[in-house]
Amino acid sequence: MLQEGLMGSLHYFSPEPPKSGAHRRDSRGSRWARIAVPGMVMAIVAVAAIVALVAGSVLVSKAAIAPSPTPSPTPTPTASSSAVATPTPSPTPTAIPVPTAPPGPPTPAPPSQLSGYVWPLVNARVTLPFGPSSYGDFMVNGQLFHDGVDMATKCGDNVMAAHDGVVLTAGRDYADFMGWLGDLTLYKNHFARLALKEDLPVVIVIDDGDGYRSIYAHERSDVKVKVGQHVKAGQVIGYEGATGNATGCHVHFGLYSPLETATFANLPIYMKVDHLPATETARIDPLLVLPYRNDVTEMQTLRPADAAAWAAAHPSASPAAHSSASH
Repeated sequence: MLQEGLMGSLHYFSPEPPKSGAHRRDSRGSRWARIAVPGMVMAIVAVAAIVALVAGSVLVSKAAIAPSPTPSPTPTPTASSSAVATPTPSPTPTAIPVPTAPPGPPTPAPPSQLSGYVWPLVNARVTLPFGPSSYGDFMVNGQLFHDGVDMATKCGDNVMAAHDGVVLTAGRDYADFMGWLGDLTLYKNHFARLALKEDLPVVIVIDDGDGYRSIYAHERSDVKVKVGQHVKAGQVIGYEGATGNATGCHVHFGLYSPLETATFANLPIYMKVDHLPATETARIDPLLVLPYRNDVTEMQTLRPADAAAWAAAHPSASPAAHSSASH
């Protein structure tokens, strides 16, 4: 475009060819015109180019000198008054495990949870109840204490298992199953001689399968069971006797759990003469688990709820309770 414009301008100022007869003058003038006009044009073009170059240099210099514009900081967005702030969820607390105490040793079931017991003697009289007594062979809370229930009918009557179980011992070698707490070596050595051994009662001990052991002492020597035998409640296991220098035929019936930690204290005389340990495992009152009988005074006192139920079921009956405090 620039080249076409310049050529057009030259063509526009070019004079027409000279006419004849005026060649010298016209020639001089034409030659002048041809030289002067293009020279002026070229000069103008040159000046314009120089001006353009100078202007470009100035612009470039200004651009180089001018500082770069500092970018405006990005505005921090502000929450609109109508916007709802999203709550920050609270961290879920980590559950801290609470240390648990190691389980303690097992404990015996309370008498109220025991069941399935029957009386070892049918219609027996209680001749010496469980508890404090001047006839007791142990000490509890500073008092002489009888550790079982003595019951009697007549010599030779059937003695029955009070509960289902397994026979642990039946005879005069019963010491290991009576709940003694201590070394029995001296005791066993002392009674190793046959003459002394005959002074011991015949005793049957049965594991009742509920955590307790039942004891039947003073049996006649011709017992009906042997060690390891399974028996049922009410099954005949022996006969009522007076072995062990008892004052009369009866059954000393005791109940204890090997899990029990309470103890009864032995009398010093038996520790010295018979070389028995100082303590035995504490017993429970057998009258708490045997079938209720309203004619047994001790049961009326021990089990008032059963006594009230019996009275309600027998409104016209008069109590005929009896008990004896002799062997």
